[in-house]
Amino acid sequence: EGYGTRNQLLFLMDYGLVLQLAQKYDESIKAFEKAKEIYDELYTKSISNYATTWLLNDNNAPYRGEDFERVMINIFQAVNFVMKGELNEALVEARDVDSKLSLINAQYPLNQKNVYKEDAFARLFMGIIYEANGGIDNLNDAYIDYKKAFEIYDNDYKANYKLNPPELLKENILTLAEIFDKNEYLKLKEQFRGTKFVPLDQKKAKSEVYLINYYGLSPIKHEKSIAVPTFEGHLLKFAFPQYTKRETALEPGKISLVSVNKQQFQVNTEVVEDIGLIAIKSLENRRVRFMAKTGFRSAGKLLAERAIEGKVEEEYGEDNAEWLKYLSSLYNIASEQADLRSWQTLPGQIRIARLIVEPGEYKFYFNDELLGDFKIEAEEKKFFLKRTVR
Repeated sequence: EGYGTRNQLLFLMDYGLVLQLAQKYDESIKAFEKAKEIYDELYTKSISNYATTWLLNDNNAPYRGEDFERVMINIFQAVNFVMKGELNEALVEARDVDSKLSLINAQYPLNQKNVYKEDAFARLFMGIIYEANGGIDNLNDAYIDYKKAFEIYDNDYKANYKLNPPELLKENILTLAEIFDKNEYLKLKEQFRGTKFVPLDQKKAKSEVYLINYYGLSPIKHEKSIAVPTFEGHLLKFAFPQYTKRETALEPGKISLVSVNKQQFQVNTEVVEDIGLIAIKSLENRRVRFMAKTGFRSAGKLLAERAIEGKVEEEYGEDNAEWLKYLSSLYNIASEQADLRSWQTLPGQIRIARLIVEPGEYKFYFNDELLGDFKIEAEEKKFFLKRTVR
């Protein structure tokens, strides 16, 4: 009830992620599926259809979600299915990321499209899931997705989010390139000089343990506004939201495996998705669209105010019309407010770590915290999920 009737989507996104962190994966899946339905329903209704958003501000319309938030629903849903061991369902969610991003960007003019148009982590995750499914066809699909993920990291994420291709991705590409494309393998081996990898025949005899780490806090919105006087003496206000990144003092995570004979293996997590920077860049792209709508809304208010002032001056005199102009300016400033709603349970980043070990029994630690004991077989991939905020 605290979210209000206009924030049902926001509630379901928060609720779905909290349920996931509580390991209630089935309930989380239901919440995210309902969130998808609401987002897609609101997506088909232009925000211009909500009359109150033109009279007052966007807070009077149902929360429609940021473009990147819709994509994150798919990514977290894919994680839900992986944690349940339902890999084919996870692939469906990860594949839907590309089509959803294409559909979203198709609605915008060429000069107003989002920087966030492809998701490298979704591609990397798809490759990992295909590998976990096993079989030569799935391995080939994994190789294709790994190469696509590397291309997005190298050409897009590096420039826009200062995020280089992770070592984990390079290792997995080299493993499969050696099998599927010898010429490409030789080029990549030179390009990734210093990257060690496990050949596929050896990897099949071993086990893999992955940690997905939701790290830090997502950025928070605040209002940025400009007051503009008109020649007639009215005061108009232009307000739009802007993200502020929330820095964290957290150290990068480290996973450790300790075998029954006390052998220890460890590796640090790597950033694979900077949700905070994606959010900031996406909102910056939307600023032109914000300003256009705010301009139309301010112009509409101004025309209405002029008409009313003319009637007041005619019936009650110039002084009363001037008072109305003053009150109208106060109304313009008070009513024009940026929509500061956002998905606040989102992490700032997604990090991943992976260890390749002999089959057997292990204790699993994250930053020296014991997360559990388990037994793992050859060719098996085991996934853990951990949230860190401070």
